[in-house]
Amino acid sequence: MSTQTPEERAKKLSEGLDYVKDLPGFERGHPHYFKDPIIDHLIEIVLQLGAEIWITRDRQMVTEYLLATEGKVTPEMIEAFKPSPELREKMREERRIFTQRLYQSLNGGIGPGGEAAFSSGLLRSR
Repeated sequence: MSTQTPEERAKKLSEGLDYVKDLPGFERGHPHYFKDPIIDHLIEIVLQLGAEIWITRDRQMVTEYLLATEGKVTPEMIEAFKPSPELREKMREERRIFTQRLYQSLNGGIGPGGEAAFSSGLLRSR
């Protein structure tokens, strides 16, 4: 478990992200990119759900590995688990495939001038 406070964690996660203030539609604490703000909210929901699904899949892979190698699993074993370099690489590849499949439409799947007026991650001016 991390001993960082939520504020410390948020600060660390935002390090090096100052460039976002220059993105179209940026408002401090509330970036938006689409004409209809509900689309931004829906994309945020999809991204959060994807992250939650990945956490579950990651823990499932660890659980299966521990059951196969140790014959038992406890929550403490899952939390303390450190994968071998080979397993770490396999998990990275699984995450890459999952992410690509889940979010492929956000990476070029919406054509120019589509209903959302979204292209390459930036709001298109009309």
